[in-house]
Amino acid sequence: MRPLIAIIAVAALAAIATMASVARSGPVALPGLPSPTPKVWEWPSAAPTEQPMRAHPHLLSGFVIPVGGVDVPAEEQYLPNSERAYRAGYHEGIDFPVTAGAPVLAAKSGTILRIDGAFTDWTAADEQKAFDAALALGYTPSATLDQIRGRQVWIDHGDGIVTRYAHLSAVAPLRVGDAVTQGQVIGAVGSSGYPEGGPHLHLEIRVGDDFYGDGLPLPQLRYAISVAFR
Repeated sequence: MRPLIAIIAVAALAAIATMASVARSGPVALPGLPSPTPKVWEWPSAAPTEQPMRAHPHLLSGFVIPVGGVDVPAEEQYLPNSERAYRAGYHEGIDFPVTAGAPVLAAKSGTILRIDGAFTDWTAADEQKAFDAALALGYTPSATLDQIRGRQVWIDHGDGIVTRYAHLSAVAPLRVGDAVTQGQVIGAVGSSGYPEGGPHLHLEIRVGDDFYGDGLPLPQLRYAISVAFR
């Protein structure tokens, strides 16, 4: 299985290299997806009335969906804060189940902060050992979370806002410090780090040391995410 994944990754990388060379000259057009002006939204009076577990000083906006042809999933299991009992943790991003090899796009313009051009997946034995250790601790250590995310790209958008794109099968020929535009191809969908989850893009919107939506009850979480992708 792993040799097959490696073959697919190599093929995807070649395709991404071609797409990325085009992407460097401008963003990829996504039919039906706007490129809104980034804004900061205060909690409006019309927002759900449940009190969040943590105070969120503002809402974020101005992102586009980083894969074509899909909407933000509504199911709780794909959203932040959903339980991950197998590692005594919880989800910190949004999962977009899409076809392996699908182009991954920058959700907003920014600067490459991390790009995993070289990545080695862990063995099944190492994975199980890490999950057993997390269960014994009662939480998932940050190093284990990083390995679960697999091959990644991080983009710094300024003001403490960073997006993380995880489980990639390949990355575009970019380097740390490169500027990217909204909609530019940065990688390809895969299942690195957690093959049991199948091919999907895991997107995290980080706000400082926290993740966007941390601790929000589901109604407020869905509202906050809907604003982010307006």
